Amino acid sequence: MVVISNFYEGKNVLITGSTGFVGKVLLEKMVRDLPGIQKIYIIIRGNAKERFIDDIIGSRIWDLLKAKLGGEEEFNKLIHNKVVPVSGDLSKEGLGLSPEDTQTIIDNVNVIIHCAASIDFRERLDKAIQSNLYASLNMLDLSRKLRNIKAYVHCSTAYVNSNREGWLDEELPVLDFNPEEMVDLIMKQDIQTLERITPNLLGAYPNTYTFTKAITERILALKRGDVPLCFVRPTIVGGSLKEPVPGWVDSVAAIGAVMLYCGVGLVQFMKGDGRMVADIVPVDHVANALIAAAVSMESQNSLKIFQIGTSHRNPVLWNRISHYVTEYWRSHTPKKSVARSSFSFHSHIMYEAHFFMKYGIPSALLQVLAVLTGSEDTKTKAEGFKKITKAARLICDTFKHFTGHEWVFSVQTLEKIFQDLFDGEDRIKFNCDAAEINWQSYFCYFCYGLHKYVIKEEGVRPPTELLNTSIITKSEVNQSGFFQWVFADISWASTSYRHVTQTPLPPRAPTEIRSLVMNSPRVQQAMEKVSREEGVLVSEIEKRASQIMDRMQSNLNIMVVRVLGWFLKKVWRKIYQGIHVDEKGIELIREAIKKSPVVLIPSHRSYIDFLIISYIFFEYNLPLPHIAAGEDFLSIIIVRWFFRNAGAFFLRRTFHGDSLYWAIFSEYVQRLVIDNQPMEFFIEGKRSRTGKSLHPKMGLLSMVCQPYFENRVQDVHIVPIGISYEKVLEGELYSNELMGESKTKESLNGLLRASKVLKMNFGRINVVFTPPISVKQYTEQKVQEVASQRHLPAPALPAPSILSTPASIAPPSSTKNSNISEGDFEINFNKPDSRATGAIYDPFNNNGDRRSLISDLGYQIVRDLNKSIIITTTSVVATILLSFRRGINREELITKVEWLREEIFARGGDVAFEGPSDALVDHSLKLISNLVSKRRNMYEPGSAQLGVTNKNYRKNVLVLNFYRNQLLHLFLWDGLVSLVILSILQTRDQQSNENILNTNNVNNKQPKDTVSEETIICEVRFLAKVLSIEFVNQPGYDTDEFIKGQINRMAIRGIINKEQTNEQTFYGVKSEGACSFFANLFYPLVEGYLSGILTLFSIQPEMMIKKNQFLQRMGWFAEKMFEEGKSNFYESCSMEILGNSLQLFEQMKVIQRKKLEEQVGKRTTRSSNGNKKQQKKPTRRERKQEPEEYIRLLPPYQDKDGLLKELTERLSKYKKSPQTKHQLNDLRRTVVEDFPLLSSKL
Repeated sequence: MVVISNFYEGKNVLITGSTGFVGKVLLEKMVRDLPGIQKIYIIIRGNAKERFIDDIIGSRIWDLLKAKLGGEEEFNKLIHNKVVPVSGDLSKEGLGLSPEDTQTIIDNVNVIIHCAASIDFRERLDKAIQSNLYASLNMLDLSRKLRNIKAYVHCSTAYVNSNREGWLDEELPVLDFNPEEMVDLIMKQDIQTLERITPNLLGAYPNTYTFTKAITERILALKRGDVPLCFVRPTIVGGSLKEPVPGWVDSVAAIGAVMLYCGVGLVQFMKGDGRMVADIVPVDHVANALIAAAVSMESQNSLKIFQIGTSHRNPVLWNRISHYVTEYWRSHTPKKSVARSSFSFHSHIMYEAHFFMKYGIPSALLQVLAVLTGSEDTKTKAEGFKKITKAARLICDTFKHFTGHEWVFSVQTLEKIFQDLFDGEDRIKFNCDAAEINWQSYFCYFCYGLHKYVIKEEGVRPPTELLNTSIITKSEVNQSGFFQWVFADISWASTSYRHVTQTPLPPRAPTEIRSLVMNSPRVQQAMEKVSREEGVLVSEIEKRASQIMDRMQSNLNIMVVRVLGWFLKKVWRKIYQGIHVDEKGIELIREAIKKSPVVLIPSHRSYIDFLIISYIFFEYNLPLPHIAAGEDFLSIIIVRWFFRNAGAFFLRRTFHGDSLYWAIFSEYVQRLVIDNQPMEFFIEGKRSRTGKSLHPKMGLLSMVCQPYFENRVQDVHIVPIGISYEKVLEGELYSNELMGESKTKESLNGLLRASKVLKMNFGRINVVFTPPISVKQYTEQKVQEVASQRHLPAPALPAPSILSTPASIAPPSSTKNSNISEGDFEINFNKPDSRATGAIYDPFNNNGDRRSLISDLGYQIVRDLNKSIIITTTSVVATILLSFRRGINREELITKVEWLREEIFARGGDVAFEGPSDALVDHSLKLISNLVSKRRNMYEPGSAQLGVTNKNYRKNVLVLNFYRNQLLHLFLWDGLVSLVILSILQTRDQQSNENILNTNNVNNKQPKDTVSEETIICEVRFLAKVLSIEFVNQPGYDTDEFIKGQINRMAIRGIINKEQTNEQTFYGVKSEGACSFFANLFYPLVEGYLSGILTLFSIQPEMMIKKNQFLQRMGWFAEKMFEEGKSNFYESCSMEILGNSLQLFEQMKVIQRKKLEEQVGKRTTRSSNGNKKQQKKPTRRERKQEPEEYIRLLPPYQDKDGLLKELTERLSKYKKSPQTKHQLNDLRRTVVEDFPLLSSKL
């Protein structure tokens, strides 16, 4: 039963103070969530009807209710029917009500909620008595006259007991004077005498508000009689937590004033102790408490006290508040700010010193300068600064009592009625539970509410709740004391990481891990196998294995980690504005770590990825992960030592054919998993130079999952982590590599040269942790899914054993073949499925099923990575700039950025887009200023004025393309559909007078300027196949139904229009601007692949050429096409695209890739025949040499007028300026002419 709603059913309520902050929220809540209330009477001073319309109905607090009701008309009907404004003055006898209104209230009202009060802390004492005491007594007199009163709820303050400190129970204030005599004394004094004696009268009370509220409670309790009276005592009231919207606030009062003045830079420090507990309560919790308190008073002739605060259940320190507030305002600086936001607490002496330096000296200098110069402008500035100084001092003096003392207010009475009296729905709808408040999110939204509803600045957007904590400054919150102030980072590094979340098994020493790995059956058998194959003693192989282990193994050392943490904190603060972390995801990982092994899989866009996750885990007291790093870092002397001691273990880029290395590496990785140690690796294998996600590499993934399938662990949790950068450190290096230059080798000299980045600004980093994927649950779901699809019974999965001690770990199951190869340690995903037709899907016992499951899991991880990566404003701005290469002005750029942001949100993407749009665009332009030029108020890719052949222009385009590619996957299907429709319609127009193109199903029944659904699906699937390497999608996803769904979504969004005939469905362009924009995103990719196909003509019919040589040829030819204007986009010349095209041609069986190598004999100790001469032993260097790769066209594509020409013609239709057949023939001849040595063969 819903107790609260039932109580108010059919009742009439009288509210005072409804034009104030608390009263307005209370009124909105009752109208919205208590529909059974008959009437709500509100007493308003002055012209009630006029103020009701202006101050109450005109407020934006009703936006939610208006949307819920469907518009203004329904809202006005409800509000005027439900709420009755009454003119009155509470300080006057009879409340200043007319006789008619008084009688109506007496006859009808059942509940009084008295919220009206003077909250001016500095109001003169006699006026405060009139507002707070006399008004309350007048309301009490009215309540006695009510015919059917159920409750009189008086809104007081928890600080009626602020003359004491510490724990405060819910009891009447303890006064050392008679309250009635004190009132008489106050009201008899003249104004001058009263102002002089007020400090003595207040005693330990900080202001007249709390003093008069305490007197009011005592006198009301004395004069209550038989009225069912209760006091609801909120602490410091802040913005709303959830209702009507997060952060709602419409007045500058109490803590809101401090936060607002901090935001505009007016207040930067205050007196107080930041280590003390603050007590801020959301206003919607106060409103809920007022509503609930009345229910508990029904038919009870008693006095109750309900305190509503947060210090009892969810305390927050003033230091923490200052950090959250400063973080918001620094990211969302108001246009009216006078200085950069800063907010800290100081002792009295330090405060006065800071105030003198910050305000006193500048104010005095301005005053002197104004006198000396006599300038009116200087005088105005001096007076303005004097007002700022006065306001800053006033704010500080007003709140110094609350920031310099500490209270913990009991809320047990309120908790008890919610527990005993109300049901679950009541507790949700009228929530007052402080334990549910996330302070980080709360203060972020509170500042947002001040920004939007008080400052009323245009373009302010809700904060991204996911990422509102920056770990660069997070740890500074708790720093106090002189030593910590001077050596803050050293103090942080030395005192952090003390209470680390424990894994199910304690970590082993490196020597113990080494022993377990080297003595494992897998490694022992591998050594015996290599010994037999090479004909050397096992002891020699053991030495080699020991060297491999020395080179590979990590040696986690917490002291080194502390030093590295200190160093990184200095670097982060120097180059980044913030490192924003998803704290909810952190807590999910913490819970997973307590249960099972956790494997972290971040996205990989920068070398910073190696460091940032460990740094976050150090900051949040999580076990540091063991990181799989390439052996490239071993060449950097100092770095390799730090990395190894920070948890990195090193692996070769390739170790195919080295079964010993495979065995040791696989056993080492699985040992870490079995020991429940967090691990980290990059499923993409390498850094993405293009900004797009790469296809998953399954080797390491299969290794970390293998212990689960062998029943050596109960479960494995995999955590995809999206890391996005506003600006990457390696942008210039990436552009060099994409232009065909060799990869810069990692070295100490290179690291030292890179120190120049310390002078640069790289914006912010966003780190998002997706919910951990349980391999156990994923396997169970996959088994059930496949069994359901095949109509087969699901197998009984083996229950993983509970590993109570390391000794209980069983060795891996032996293979049927005694000879061990690397195939025993990695699932070969190219092998055919070994499962018999109709067999049960069983990944535990069938290698084919396990390959399938691991493959699906790998693609799921990459999908989660794509979803978790936050799209930065830099990416959005770069996308617009590349779409308007001839220039775009600032105003249009802002408009386009706002439009694209909404399009990203509509497709499920998340954008780090907080604050006014113009400020965000300016911020992004500043970050990429080295990539952008400004001419005559027009922005364009940098160095464009020097011509498209300029090397700097080309580099700038490639780096901008890197940022654009971060959002490309969100628009894949919109882009392909738009590209198909626009290209076909354009080609149709060009050939309108010729009967050449017959692939578009043009007929008399087809609507004009449309393309049939069948054609769109067919061509979109073709383009999806062409771009399948560029975008990570599950194989077999592009079914007709899937593509139809994407087309229909575009029609619903108004991008294309749909026309239906009796026989077919046709689509045409509806929003030409949107279609052109989406198609433009993918034209560069099409042109890149077209360049690759055209280059293939140079090796017709049967020429074999080295792969690397052919790639260079592709790059040269693509650039030549761009320079001659036959290609529109320089990014299509990217070596990454051209390399991917070569991989596609191999998949499509256009070309064949073949390795040619010299056969090297086996190494033996003696010949099989003693009379024969011993064979020459190959050196290890010879055995490690990789064979050269060659490519050649396969027979179906060797004919110059055959399938290769058809493929080229089909793809060329989707170039930005479609090529005619004659133009294509010219291009083919150009290819031959460009490679004259091959002309005779062509």
